[in-house]
Amino acid sequence: MAARELMIATLMTALLSISTAATASTASEESYRKRFPAQWLERNGEIRLETICYNYPDSSYMYRLCREQAAHTLRALCSRYRALTDTYSGDTRSHYLHMAQKYCTASEQYQSEVNGKK
Repeated sequence: MAARELMIATLMTALLSISTAATASTASEESYRKRFPAQWLERNGEIRLETICYNYPDSSYMYRLCREQAAHTLRALCSRYRALTDTYSGDTRSHYLHMAQKYCTASEQYQSEVNGKK
């Protein structure tokens, strides 16, 4: 019976360490996303999609994380500026409309590019 209990304890320890490693990996990825945000260049008020995550080497792990995060960032900025257009009027609303158009267009085009539709 002692051998069986030892085997169960060993298995439980192994399972707990696997679970902890998976959680740490997810936390690590989220930490990378916060520390290494997506960057891009603009021309004439439009986001140049080919420059998204230009600050990382193309084949790096951080580049892949950045590209994933960029899709979320562009969608979030699109939603944020669209919501602000409903709140304001006049020149401020016009500014937010311009910003919403910039980020929403970039988000749609980027999603097409990422999904291989382009």
